[in-house]
Amino acid sequence: MNGRKKVRKLFKECLELLKPPLKLSISEWADANRILSSEGSKEIGAWETKRTPYMIEIYEKLESGEVREVILMMASQLAKSEFINNIFGKYAHLDPCPMLLVQPTDTMAIAYSKERIAPMIRDTYVLKARIKDANSKNSGNTVSHKMFPGGYLAFIGSNSPSKLAARPIRIIFFDEVDRYPESSGREGDVISLGRKRLTTYGDESKCIITGTPTVKNKSAIEKEFANGSQAVWKLPCPHCGEYQVLDFKNLKWIDDDHETVEMVCNECGALAHEKAWKRGNQSKGKWVHKFPERKKKLSYHLSALASPWRTWESIVEEWIESQGDIEKIKTFKNTVLAETWEEENIKTIDYMALFKRRETYEAEIPEGVLLLTAGVDVQHNRIELELKGWGLGRESWGITYQVFYGNPSKEEVWNELYEFLKSDFYFKDGTALKIFATCIDTGYNTQNVYNFVSDKEDERIFGIKGQGGIVPINNGFRRTKNNEINLYSVGVNALKDSTMSKLRIKKPGPGFCHFPKSPTRNYTEEYFLSLTAEVRDPKSNKWIKIRERNEALDLHNYSEAALEIYDYDMKILATLSKEELSLLSKVGYLEREE
Repeated sequence: MNGRKKVRKLFKECLELLKPPLKLSISEWADANRILSSEGSKEIGAWETKRTPYMIEIYEKLESGEVREVILMMASQLAKSEFINNIFGKYAHLDPCPMLLVQPTDTMAIAYSKERIAPMIRDTYVLKARIKDANSKNSGNTVSHKMFPGGYLAFIGSNSPSKLAARPIRIIFFDEVDRYPESSGREGDVISLGRKRLTTYGDESKCIITGTPTVKNKSAIEKEFANGSQAVWKLPCPHCGEYQVLDFKNLKWIDDDHETVEMVCNECGALAHEKAWKRGNQSKGKWVHKFPERKKKLSYHLSALASPWRTWESIVEEWIESQGDIEKIKTFKNTVLAETWEEENIKTIDYMALFKRRETYEAEIPEGVLLLTAGVDVQHNRIELELKGWGLGRESWGITYQVFYGNPSKEEVWNELYEFLKSDFYFKDGTALKIFATCIDTGYNTQNVYNFVSDKEDERIFGIKGQGGIVPINNGFRRTKNNEINLYSVGVNALKDSTMSKLRIKKPGPGFCHFPKSPTRNYTEEYFLSLTAEVRDPKSNKWIKIRERNEALDLHNYSEAALEIYDYDMKILATLSKEELSLLSKVGYLEREE
């Protein structure tokens, strides 16, 4: 570019900056400028706010002078993220200021920047002109810090509270707050710390808090919602016109046929299909605030029943499939209904009842098993392993419990373990399965575990590290510092919840745990004492030991973590022949239907 062109370009940019800001609301700005990209949306193309009519009031109220905070306690996939993105876009373009987005972890913050914000900037002309690519020369931008004339958007994880310090902010976004740690060191919880950063801007500041709820009385988003105006979304009955909340309890269907679902009206008792309730009716919807006088802090609750992207049929189908699995029901309540899960007072599980219900298997692998996984725990003088078989609905069969004695600092015991992991295991008809995946805890003798795993990841032998708090069973992986292994983070609380809920199931079927009677498989009374060695205190929400030895519980959890890392659809596996299952166990690959 020659000198004259540079001057002309600079002059044009200066004129653009000197233009008076356009008077557009957030939704008007989005309708005029947003292009949805394939990376972050099922619907590619121009943004239309009318697709989510329940968001219209929220956009409008946010820009009201008296509103300081907006709280969204909503189900998954209801455009909460696009709400954040549109606020960022409008202010970056027309009213630039410092903004901060807080995700549960630094890793998630970086992922949000790369996967949601970067494509949005790329595909939105007015933003692309103002926010230079991080790779461009002298842009001043990084993945975690997007600068533009008059402001910036910074990304941090709630696990790095120090990054909140000494940073005046006008708009702060707290996303998925139920996955935040309970406190940030000595300074207090992350949301409180973040609110302090808004004081410089006073009445011009805005705080947006979003999330799906988790456990009752422990949920951060539930607490924030309760302190706000507590709005619920209501639609008129297609028959009588009475406004009411779309309530899952009012859905009716015949037997287990999800395709017959209809909703009954609270007022007139008439049944109507989803199309009658939603098509052309959503635009008539309205938010009703329980505490309208709480004008500075507006809070909204919405379930997936209002979603334009989910059908009631699919929601009922998910509900039917979750029956018999406490963890799936809990997930359904949280992510679909946007309701908290109320924990019962957890009693100890009768280990002797589990011991007495052991069975005699007809073969090494019982019928019903589709995959084998192993969990491995390293102790100071031994390595312990449990091999489990998994079937439909995560019904499980204990196959064997093994102890390999020896010093884990020496190769011999690791060689013995490896020989076992390479073994074949047989159905009654002689078909062999190999162990599909193995998880080894890296918490003890870490370097030796790394050494063992480092060249075996292609064999689906993984190192794992437990993570407390409200995190999913499979919480992703990171490369270790010396680039030795992919270290998988697993949610220990979620695993223990899952295991204990399954142990309470008394009839064979989804979630039921089978255990073998044969003495050679080593499911002794001591095993069951160890399997039931922890209980969760409902007051502190923490797991506590009632017995010292808990290796069996850990190994059961690690076996399920191995299953979760791949998360194959068991319904698809159930359609395969034993020969196909055998091949899958060897190659570790299945072409799954989308």
